[in-house]
Amino acid sequence: MDKTSPPPRFLLGCSLLFWGAMTGRPVIGLIAGLLVELRHWTTLRWDFDEDAVSRAWQFTTLAIALAAVLIWLDGNRYTALPSLLSWMPPLLLPMQFIQAFGMRDSLPLSAFSFLARQRRSRNQRLGLAEDPTVFNFGNVVFATCMVAASVGSRADSPAFLPCLVLLTGWGIFGAGRSRLASLIPVLAAAGLAGFGGKVGIEYFEEWLGRSAGTARGRFDPNFSGTLIGALGLVRQSPDIVWRVRTEGNAPLPRLLRTGTFNTFIGNNWQNQRVAATDFNDLDTRIIGGKPYYLLDPRNTDGGPAATAAGEADRLPTLPSFWLRGAATEESPLPLPGDVAGLADFELDGVERNTFGTVRIYPKNPVIDGGVYWKGGTNPDFPPIASEDLRLPIAEKETIRAVVAEIGIQPTDSLQAQLAALRTWFHKEFRYTRNLTIRSGFDGRPGPTAMTRFVKETRAGHCEYFATAAALILRDTGTPARYATGFALMEKDPKRGGWVIRGTHGHAWCRVWDGDSGAWIDFDPTPPDWMAGATPEFTRMQLFNDALKRIREDFFVWRNRPANRLAVSIAMSLVALALVAFISRRLWRSKRRLLGPGGPATYDGPRIRTPLHDVEIRARKLLGSRAPGQTFAGWLSGLEEKLPESPQLREAIDLHQRLRFDPAPAPDEARQRLEELSQDLASRIRNS
Repeated sequence: MDKTSPPPRFLLGCSLLFWGAMTGRPVIGLIAGLLVELRHWTTLRWDFDEDAVSRAWQFTTLAIALAAVLIWLDGNRYTALPSLLSWMPPLLLPMQFIQAFGMRDSLPLSAFSFLARQRRSRNQRLGLAEDPTVFNFGNVVFATCMVAASVGSRADSPAFLPCLVLLTGWGIFGAGRSRLASLIPVLAAAGLAGFGGKVGIEYFEEWLGRSAGTARGRFDPNFSGTLIGALGLVRQSPDIVWRVRTEGNAPLPRLLRTGTFNTFIGNNWQNQRVAATDFNDLDTRIIGGKPYYLLDPRNTDGGPAATAAGEADRLPTLPSFWLRGAATEESPLPLPGDVAGLADFELDGVERNTFGTVRIYPKNPVIDGGVYWKGGTNPDFPPIASEDLRLPIAEKETIRAVVAEIGIQPTDSLQAQLAALRTWFHKEFRYTRNLTIRSGFDGRPGPTAMTRFVKETRAGHCEYFATAAALILRDTGTPARYATGFALMEKDPKRGGWVIRGTHGHAWCRVWDGDSGAWIDFDPTPPDWMAGATPEFTRMQLFNDALKRIREDFFVWRNRPANRLAVSIAMSLVALALVAFISRRLWRSKRRLLGPGGPATYDGPRIRTPLHDVEIRARKLLGSRAPGQTFAGWLSGLEEKLPESPQLREAIDLHQRLRFDPAPAPDEARQRLEELSQDLASRIRNS
């Protein structure tokens, strides 16, 4: 499209309807479309000068900034950009209103730049000539609608791509590309661009979602990729992931688990039972008029014998803490190993698998609720010998040699085995985040990474220690699993809580205690790893932490039932006051094209002739018409551009006669002008 040519009539209205349908806001799209197209059915106009355009742009910029802040506070920060993009068409409506209901068919580019406005003012003071660059803002709105529709929640519908191609073709055809041969490849390119853009935006959103987690990639409850066998420095995000708070002197767990895995293959951990049926909804129970989610597998079909009827009823009396943080669909909750129940979380669903991993389907991007633990409960199902005692063939010989070195006997008690193993790791090994062990498992000759860890380097990070400990315990006949999650280690004395960062991500073991019939946590990593887990508090880190707290705290506060109505009323009153103020100013300064009861103030063409249809194409050769320049005088410039067009002067004379001669022109004159205009348009197109 030409930058100064307007979109075809009703194209913007249909584009806004398309945007509303794809983003799930059909009513807003309908209202916006009617507002934009209302200019064709009313004579109301305003004489907006460049200063008014600048003020409208400042208002629009402020509205976009305010919307960005509200979206960031009200949702996941990693999806805030696509969400803001989906709201851009209605946010740009003030600028489209200025153009649609103003006296001009384009906006000066200088109104959008402070430096350009200063330069224009200087040139006016010095008496210098100014050739303003203008463009039609409707084209910006149209393009924004197409992009915003592609990030909508319903953009995966079958109607998306056909409507996108249809609207794009309509816009191109209305701009002058009337030849089918040139229109077809453009439409094909538009379809490919729309499809590619949609896929690209979806990939970008998925990448942002993966970046939101502290793990390397999206959390998979049945697979845990490790850095075992990789070279380089272990890097984790210093950003806050969760916050924990308690009331009074209630105890807090040291380890909060997100996943458990029982099969070591290559250098990664995974689960054998990967079927979707391994996850089941948690049971709920109303206790004291309040709903609780129960984590004890004995309350679930398929687990051990049912708990005594009164055992779950004492859930509210157990030690508890409050957990707050951002969450997405299927996010794992960091929970202690002996978690008993959950309460006060606003969730659409919560599931637990047989390994004790709990994943949620939150109603809101920020969740806040209570976790109850230390009730003698265990969310994991009992071990399966064929899985929880399995040793990989590549490490079996090495592990047995290590067991003999430590001196652990299968007849030793579990506590004696764990004590001996902990002492061995703490005395003989060193914790480091700088990994130097190259894997030999992928076909290259030499020992595996785990073999080199326990026999040669004896230095690594928590994934090495947790893996080695699990395999050693299995060789003694003790079922063991690999667990991932966070260690609670950073207290926030100013706010009376605890902070969990990405750098607090940790790995340890879950060991089966046959005497108690429960899984227990065992952390073999030397304790000096905690010294470098909390980042240095630079100004940037403190700023990021403050933004994280403000966003989450505001969201939780605003969504409390007691505050929702007050916030909605306050925001509605502010919006109504602003709309009333703007409407009053516009009504007092209104003008009409042909207003009854007074002289007309609109100085544009009152009679349209067929020659006006040539203007859009003529701009490609002559540029935009200067302020104050007559249409006939401007079009006369085609005599130099098209020297072989003797009918140009005749067409201009007929145009002037039809517009300004008080005597009615015969029908033959308009018909002749239509023929001349079509011929002139064809010559311009072929030039």
